[in-house]
Amino acid sequence: MFKETLINETCKLFKIHQRDLLGDYRFKFLMPARFALAKALRMRGWSYPQIAKAIGSHHTTALYRVREAEYHMTRDPKFAKKVHHLAEFGKEIENAP
Repeated sequence: MFKETLINETCKLFKIHQRDLLGDYRFKFLMPARFALAKALRMRGWSYPQIAKAIGSHHTTALYRVREAEYHMTRDPKFAKKVHHLAEFGKEIENAP
């Protein structure tokens, strides 16, 4: 449930469709959203295999996306703000009993 909420929020922030975020498309404009989602999940303490399962890829892909997000966060404050928003988004939902 929480995963879907975070995916929907990522799509809303980056103005893309969910099938594009989680699909196999390799368009450049989709990458920041994918990087941000992976980094936000990592900031929440998810392991690379857990992130990979959530985004439908291999754990090395998850590692790559997190590293790319970290790089972009140092260069682009707007991107960093979006990642932090996603990392904090819905914590009350996730921690609910």
